[in-house]
Amino acid sequence: MIHILILGYNEEKALPGMLARLDETLRQQHEPFRFVVVDDGSVDATASVVQALAGKLPVLLLRHETNRGVAKAFDTGLRRIAGEARPEDFIITMEGDGTNDPGSLLPMLRRLAEGYDVVCASRYCPGGAYVGFPLFRRFLSLSANLLTRLVLAIPGVEDYTIFFRGYRAGVVQRALRAFGDDFIESRSFASNAELLIKAWRSGDLRCCEVATIYRYDLKHGKSKMKVCSNAAEYFRMFRRTLGRRAQAPR
Repeated sequence: MIHILILGYNEEKALPGMLARLDETLRQQHEPFRFVVVDDGSVDATASVVQALAGKLPVLLLRHETNRGVAKAFDTGLRRIAGEARPEDFIITMEGDGTNDPGSLLPMLRRLAEGYDVVCASRYCPGGAYVGFPLFRRFLSLSANLLTRLVLAIPGVEDYTIFFRGYRAGVVQRALRAFGDDFIESRSFASNAELLIKAWRSGDLRCCEVATIYRYDLKHGKSKMKVCSNAAEYFRMFRRTLGRRAQAPR
């Protein structure tokens, strides 16, 4: 089973086309799949749009009544999927704004099927790129990734900050057992790097990357990222996560 976790906040325009493209792509590989969309307190018609698609596509909608932030949405979706998935299932995490390239999905699934525990879509490996990404944001992304590489150096990983990533469900379940209530502590987009770190710290991890083109030019609406607070949260996340031992997985 393939579980596609999509985080959405005010994405009524992006989600219909995105889900349709993903559905078309996933039907090529003849494995059961479902979409799990976390609506993080949207004030537009995001929930209604997803509910309308549920009759045509395998979609589960999870809702926050108020906007709780990307980290809480990430935590909600991962806990729900991990609680229902088999260890051998695959979990794909994506943003709901149309920036993640569906063309990278099948190569990611193939690498998971080959035995990798984590497959990162990467803007930094050969063939990866940005389109339409503001220069200042690109500088910040490169800086955050460079810092994370220097601090962590997880073999097989160059792009630590993109949300487009694939996991074996058993890896996420193991991290949940090891960290419990502290599974996701970040309050920002740093939660994505935090999950990778905690998966790595909770047991052996075989990682690789697949090239992706990050289509910022296709993004609907304004970015939800608060740059300064997100940068500060990265430093807090490093201090918390690297300064604590994981409990032995039960």
